[in-house]
Amino acid sequence: MRLHRLLGIPLLIAAVLPAAPAHADDNFADGQSWGLEFGFGGGWTADTDYTRTLENFGYSRPRLSRYRMSLAVEKALFRYFSVLLQTNLLDHQEWERSSGIGPDDTFSWGSWALDVHARAFMPTPGGRFRGYVQFGIGPTFTPSRLRTRTGPEPTQVQHKELKVSYNVIALLGGEVMMGEHVGFFFQGGYVFAPSLENLLGDRHQSGGGVLLAGLSGRFGRRL
Repeated sequence: MRLHRLLGIPLLIAAVLPAAPAHADDNFADGQSWGLEFGFGGGWTADTDYTRTLENFGYSRPRLSRYRMSLAVEKALFRYFSVLLQTNLLDHQEWERSSGIGPDDTFSWGSWALDVHARAFMPTPGGRFRGYVQFGIGPTFTPSRLRTRTGPEPTQVQHKELKVSYNVIALLGGEVMMGEHVGFFFQGGYVFAPSLENLLGDRHQSGGGVLLAGLSGRFGRRL
């Protein structure tokens, strides 16, 4: 009888006390190792000696495009570290100058970066949210197009050029999973991207500050 009562004590304690919570896994997104990110946002690019020279030659900028966009593929290599291949639209501008006869002269360009990034991240318990720091480097491609008159006739000639340079980018961001495979991310930072250069030696900086937000997808085997 006494043995029966002793054996019943553990069962009574288990029934009265709440169950201990299971350990919360801190693998982000359940350890899914591949990611795809697509973001939109805005940014700012300061005036440079290059753009001031355009103004001195009679060009003006009717509007300044401040939208930015990005596309990235991520591969998680270790528990808190991943690498990305990321492309960003850094800068897009169009300048005009009255020709006096016929269509106005125009000069436009857009800068795209194609970088390799390293991301160090720290997920919260449960793996639904993570914050990260990210650094990248790679080439910048800046195609430009000039349409202008070269004589008294109203006809224009067109000149196209592609400038290849480099860029360095630093970002802070976060990501929250809204479902098993779909998340929302946000990031902001700064890009240094020297690009166009004129015959006077003036260099344009196509980088600057950037803020982005968008959707992410997570898939692949668990880590």
